[in-house]
Amino acid sequence: MKYSTEDIIDTASKLKFDSIRDRYVKEDSLSIVMSHCGVFSQDLVNSLGEGAEEILIASNEKRQMIRRIFSVLIEGLQNIKIHGEPNKEDVKSGILVLAKGENCYKITFGNLILNDLVSSMDDRLTELNTLDEVELKERYMKVLSEGILSNKGGAGLGFITMKMKAKSNLNFHFQKVSKELSVFTFELVIQRLIENA
Repeated sequence: MKYSTEDIIDTASKLKFDSIRDRYVKEDSLSIVMSHCGVFSQDLVNSLGEGAEEILIASNEKRQMIRRIFSVLIEGLQNIKIHGEPNKEDVKSGILVLAKGENCYKITFGNLILNDLVSSMDDRLTELNTLDEVELKERYMKVLSEGILSNKGGAGLGFITMKMKAKSNLNFHFQKVSKELSVFTFELVIQRLIENA
């Protein structure tokens, strides 16, 4: 049986999603709070954001923690929606896995990216991970004031904002799935605010 490029890409995205979920499930202290693999629309982004907020409130998470997670979640979902590369049917698909641990939350996002952009994205994120908190705020203000727009309309603030809110580095990976496309995934770890015993 012959498979189309789209089938191969969809299968690679699903396998990546399954491997992330499996890795989280195998970590003793982690439980999956929310996950999605497939088409991303603005309605889905809104629904996932609202659902996560409700789950966090029901879990009696501190308000400051809810705001941090919600901010990272919305930035990451909008990144998929706006910057994810569509397939030949002009459909954007992506990956989201949100897991809760005893001491942290882990959020992984993923989407398709053009192979031509992988090297520059790798360089940009690697460099972003070298910045400390002060340097990160300075970069944020510089990008905000210069307002340099990317080819899809963003000013490059999304990853900076997520790193600032999560207070952790971006753990990212690219997996080539065709001559044109790779699956791009990145994970952020948000330490939970635990009351001193």
